[in-house]
Amino acid sequence: MADTINVTEMTQEGKEARIKELNERKIETRNAISEQMKFAKSLGDFSENAELDAAKAAYAENEKAIERLEYELATAVIIKPKNFIILEKENNEIVDVYICKLVGETESDFLNHLISNSTPFGLEVVKHKKGDEFAIHEFKFTILEDEPKKVNEKELAKYKAKYNI
Repeated sequence: MADTINVTEMTQEGKEARIKELNERKIETRNAISEQMKFAKSLGDFSENAELDAAKAAYAENEKAIERLEYELATAVIIKPKNFIILEKENNEIVDVYICKLVGETESDFLNHLISNSTPFGLEVVKHKKGDEFAIHEFKFTILEDEPKKVNEKELAKYKAKYNI
């Protein structure tokens, strides 16, 4: 039975960020950890050397991150991000209007409205078009724009003014 390789969906921007991080970890971070190890070894007494233990832990963590990034890049499938302007209500009161960008799982950042296309919200929002409403728990959402031509703060400000936010 063949092993299954999971694909890692990411935008081109996300891929470029992962490549940059990988290069930084391979060069700059490895060099910094190497310097930490040299310093820690210079202190002697390896049996009770907290600095050496910390450097070894940092090395292991960095190598694990490098392995993860290499896997993500090796299995990367580029997706086109999808933008939506969303009106959010809680208990029938408007909470916010924001630009939501659907991205790959490795790029998601909920606080900045970068939503993974594999989350319940991401899976739900792609089923709808401009004007549609849907609910997740006590929150109700209305899609004000799907794939808007203008996706910027100025355009968002127009919607916020319209809804007195």
